[in-house]
Amino acid sequence: MRISRAAATTVAALVAASTLGGCSWRLETEDPVWPSPDAVTVTRDDAAQREQAVIDAVDDAGEDGADAVLAAYESVAAPERLEALGGVYVAYPDASVTPTATPAPEPSAADAVAAARDGDLADALATADDGLAFLLASAGLSHALTAWYATWAEQAFLDTDTAVVEERLLETDAIDGVAVTPSDTSLDGATLSALVVEHDRARYLYEVMAAKAADAEREQWLARRDIQGARAEALASLPGVDDARQAVYVVDNATVTDTATRTATARGTETDLGGAYAALMDGADDADLPWLLGAAFDAYAQAAAYAEPGTDDAAIPALPGLTVDAS
Repeated sequence: MRISRAAATTVAALVAASTLGGCSWRLETEDPVWPSPDAVTVTRDDAAQREQAVIDAVDDAGEDGADAVLAAYESVAAPERLEALGGVYVAYPDASVTPTATPAPEPSAADAVAAARDGDLADALATADDGLAFLLASAGLSHALTAWYATWAEQAFLDTDTAVVEERLLETDAIDGVAVTPSDTSLDGATLSALVVEHDRARYLYEVMAAKAADAEREQWLARRDIQGARAEALASLPGVDDARQAVYVVDNATVTDTATRTATARGTETDLGGAYAALMDGADDADLPWLLGAAFDAYAQAAAYAEPGTDDAAIPALPGLTVDAS
C-alpha cells in the first residue's frame, strides 16, 4: 500500500509530537477486512481443484490396463471441465510458495477420478445455485462413466465372455438410492410420456436387429430389448403419463443391415437416451437427480460397451447434457 506524501507528513508530525511530549499515545489502525468468497464461489473453486488433481494424476498414470484407458479419456475431458469451471483460482499468483515439510502424496488416477466424481455429485445436491448444480452433476456423471469404463474395458479385453449388455447402476458414495426409474417424480407428464416412447422405440429397434442377427449377437440385442421394454413399462405406470407406445415404429433398413451398422445404430440410440436424461438434470429437484443420473449413466455406459474395449471410440462426453459457450 502506498501512502501519499501529505499523509506521510501528517503521520510523522503526530509521531514526533507524541515523542516530544513524553506521552504514551500511539497511532491505532483497524485490522483490514478482506472480502470472503460466497458459498457458490467456494463450491466452484473446490470442483476446479478436484479437476486439476485429475489432470495431474492422469499425467502420471500407468501405460497399461485400466490406468491407460482412464488417462486416455480424462486427459481430454478434464481440461474441458476445468475450463467450464473457470479454471483454478489463485488468490496471490505472484506470491512465493512456502514449501511444506511433508507434501501430501498425489492420488492415483483412479482415486483422483473417484474423488472428483463423489465431490461433484455431493456438491451438486448441496449447492443452491441451479446452474452450478447442473455443471457439477454433469461433470460427476462423466467421471463416473470414465471410472466405470476403464475397469470394464480392461476386463472385457482380458475376458471375451464379459457381458456387453447389462443394466448398470452408477456407483458413488455421494448419493444413496441411485436407480434408473423413479417411484415418484416431479417431472411433468409430457416429459415422461416422451421418455416412454423413446424407450419403447429402442425396444422395437432391438427387436428388429435381433431378427436380422444370429447366435450371440442376436441374444445381445434381445437382452437389451427386454431392458428397454421394462424401462418403458415402469415409466408408463407413473401417474399423469399418457401412454403413447405403438406396436410398430419406422426403422431405416440401412441402419441394421449388418453387425457393424447395427452396433453403430445401437450406440447412437443409447447415446441419445443418455443425453436426454442428462439434459433433464438442468434444474432438477434433489429427489429427481439420483434417478436421472442413474438413467443417463446406464444409457451412456451401454453405448460405451458397444465399442471395442481398449480403443478410444467409446462415446463418453466431458459434460453430458450440457453445452458450454466457447465465446
